[in-house]
Amino acid sequence: MTEETDFQEWNKSKWETKNQAMYATFEANRWPWYNDSLDPDIGVFINHTTKGPIEILDLGTCSGSQAIELSRLGHRVVGTDISVTALHQAELAAAREKGPKPLFMLDDITESKLPPKMFDLVLDRGCYHSIVSFQHDEYVAGVKRVLKPNGILLLKTMSSDEQRFIAYDDIGGRQVQMPHHFTQQELQDLLSPHFEVLMIRDSFFYSNVVDPPARARMTIVCNSK
Repeated sequence: MTEETDFQEWNKSKWETKNQAMYATFEANRWPWYNDSLDPDIGVFINHTTKGPIEILDLGTCSGSQAIELSRLGHRVVGTDISVTALHQAELAAAREKGPKPLFMLDDITESKLPPKMFDLVLDRGCYHSIVSFQHDEYVAGVKRVLKPNGILLLKTMSSDEQRFIAYDDIGGRQVQMPHHFTQQELQDLLSPHFEVLMIRDSFFYSNVVDPPARARMTIVCNSK
């Protein structure tokens, strides 16, 4: 197997094990970045740039809160994750909704089974910064494949200004920061060859779990290249 596929299998096992352990201990999502409401800046961007319902992929949906909130706004939402346990929690949460619900699917953006050119917007609130060290190219190819021409990737990653939540995993003898804490220049350099970068600014992973919330970079790019 290649280094990338070794990492892919390791990463899936890691998150499934972590989610199982969390829900065996707590009734609710306790990840530091969990927010049961739509992040305010995500809501502002979508409300200001859309004139009606759009097709949205919530990439790395976890327990589905952002996808559910976007469905409440009338958008058609698919939430994907690599963890069966996380998706089960998302489906339980969505079942309590009386209105439109997201569709939740087990899928990996680096080898996605989703149809091409399906989405107007891909929301990634925590996936890319966990896989960038091994699967940047596969991630970019996957996102570009599922986005419509001129579709938008709205990406939140940990910020290099955040001094908490810094950890390293040993993967094949290589120490890798998980999640990666990005500078603005790193995001610009990694994404500009593939997308039109519209904005990179400071943000937060708004949270019901930690206060103050983790500092983030919010990056918005267009699938126009």
